[in-house]
Parts: sequence; C-alpha cells; structure tokens
Amino acid sequence: MIDAFETPQEFCVVTEFAQGELFEVLEDDRCLPEEQVQAIAKQLVKALYYLHSNRIIHRDMKPQNILIGKGSVVKLCDFGFARLMSANTVVLRSIKGTPLYMAPELVREQLYNHTVDLWSLGVILYELFVGQPPFYTNSVYALIRHIVKDPVKYPDNMSANFKSFLKGLLNKEPQSRLSWSALLEHPFVKDDSMESEADTRTAPFETKCSENNCKAEEIQTSSIQASPADPQSQNTVSYTEKLKDSKNIDRYGSSTECMALDKLEKTSQTVTGASNIIGDREALLNILSPIRIWLNNPPSSSRELNFDGVYQSLRIVKNLVDTGSCHSCAASDGIISTFLEFTSLMIKINLSDAYCPAVKCLAIVQKLLGTSEDVFLSSYYRH
Repeated sequence: MIDAFETPQEFCVVTEFAQGELFEVLEDDRCLPEEQVQAIAKQLVKALYYLHSNRIIHRDMKPQNILIGKGSVVKLCDFGFARLMSANTVVLRSIKGTPLYMAPELVREQLYNHTVDLWSLGVILYELFVGQPPFYTNSVYALIRHIVKDPVKYPDNMSANFKSFLKGLLNKEPQSRLSWSALLEHPFVKDDSMESEADTRTAPFETKCSENNCKAEEIQTSSIQASPADPQSQNTVSYTEKLKDSKNIDRYGSSTECMALDKLEKTSQTVTGASNIIGDREALLNILSPIRIWLNNPPSSSRELNFDGVYQSLRIVKNLVDTGSCHSCAASDGIISTFLEFTSLMIKINLSDAYCPAVKCLAIVQKLLGTSEDVFLSSYYRH
C-alpha cells in the first residue's frame, strides 16, 4: 500500500499497479520454460518464507493470487484466507482454499499446518511448466480421489533438480514434505541472498514445543469453508497423531478410541466389513460414542466445538448405509434415535458451525428411512 485517504463518499487505498496475474500468463502461453518457472519459484519461496517466519499461513495459493509487476517481479496477494498462528498453535482445522491447489490433508478435512502452502506451491510450479495442475478433472469428487490416492506424473523433459524439488513439495504425507531448512538449500531455488537472512532467525514453524506450551489443534475456527466436496464420500483416515497432546481431547476421545474408530472406518468401506460391524454391538457403541459425548456434555460456545470425532462417526455410518448393511435391521433404530437427538441439540445450541453436522445427520437418517430428502428435511425443520 502506498497511501490511503478519504473523500466524503469513499475510503480510497492507493496500491502499486500490477500488470497482470500469473493466471493470465497461463491462459496466453499455456506453459513456461523451466528457467522462467525457476525464477518465479525463487520469488514465491521468498514470499512464503517471510510469511511462515511470521507464523502466517496463506491457505489459498493459486495463479489467480499471484500478481506480476514491473520487471517480471511476482507478488503474492489476497490474504482473505490467511491465518496468523499463535506461538502455541501447531495445526489448524478450518478448511480454506481452492480445490485444485488443496493438499490431501485439506480435502480429507484433517488437521493441517503450514505445509499446505508448500503443496500449493508445488502445484503452481507444476502447472506453470506442464500447462495444467498435476490432478485435473471437471468432477470435484474425482479430483479429491486423485489428490488423495494418485501419484504425480512428471514429464520426461523436466530436469532432475526441478523434479526433486516438486517431489519434496508434492508429498502426500505433510510431515515428509521439505522442511524450510532443506527447502532453502535445494539447488532448484537456492539463493545466496536468502542464506544470510535465514541465519538470523529460527526456521519457520520448526521451534520445538513442550507438552505444556503447545496446542495440537486450532480450536477457534472449526467451520468448514471452501470444502470441495462432502467429506463423507471419501475414504479418509483421521489425523489422530495430531490430537495426542491436545487439551481438548475429551470431546474426541482417547488416542486408543481414536485408533479404534480409524480401524472401524477402514472396515466399514467393504460390504463384508460393514456387515460385521452391524452385528457387533460394541463396535456400534464405539462408532456413536463421539456423538453421545456431545449429548452428555453440550458445548456452550464455538470455542468448544471440535467435530473431528463426530464427522468420523458420520462417515462410518454413511459407509454402513451405502453398503446396505443398515437397512431393515434393529441397529438402524438406535442410529436414527441418536442422530435425531444430536440434530436437535445442534439446532438448540444455535451456533453456526453446528448446522453442518446437523444437516449431515438428517441426510443419513433420510436414507435410513427411505424418505424423499426434500420432504424429510423440510418436515423436520418445521418441527
């Protein structure tokens, strides 16, 4: 920003003029030679390093949010989804971003940290060189499946250094992506001017946390926004290792219970496994346990909302319903009763973040009852 002033009618902000967006370059040229991609990569690395050094995660990196100024200088813009993390926060949960550039943990609605920006950077650089993102389809559901499961295909004309750099960014396991210390030393983006700056400060987000001063999650923003698709339709695995040190784990369950739910979720993805679960009363109780916790101890504010366990329960039950295991069985009565009770609670507490799981519960109940969705939902809300 260069200046700001007011008129009787408007508040005006004077900013630097940018000649265009990186997105426009892609539209015109389709792809760029590796030398130009490398020059852009070095600038974006500097921008991200500055943000992450100040504990800011951008969360919406894409070509449309990268401006091109005089002398081909690129600048990262649009911080509408950016998040400043406190010194004690190590991961976030609210879903932000654009599906094509989202990391696997984001589309799975898992906990995440600054490495989602590194994944997005990798997607952008890949697109600049190849002409399209590594995973591209018109179907959002197919896109999520590709991002989560499919390997990245690298073209033969990509140099070894560039490929190595992208592999370090486009790793589906967040903890296996390049650390900042390794990233700055990578030959594809190594910049001598960055070394002296890096030596004067702690590597971004790599400060060691003690058990007493670090949170394992960000609990103030739990709403699901800009999510590319319904997480229930995906085969997911909970990020339970991130919850082990959380002081709010009582609303999700112990780490042992988390692992039990993970195992049940995996089992529920097959017809045989789902049938076995329906016949196991203890398994059903474990599946509904996160929801029963809310019923026994209702939240009083949005700060107390932690829907990880609830969403996992919903995914498992949806798997049971989709495989036909729940229809015409006694277990469905208990599920319907619990879901309706939970939905009623979510509406009564009148917190906006609670409406999403309530609607998901109703959608599952509608399937169990075999009722028209529009009729069922409208009828329920009238009551």
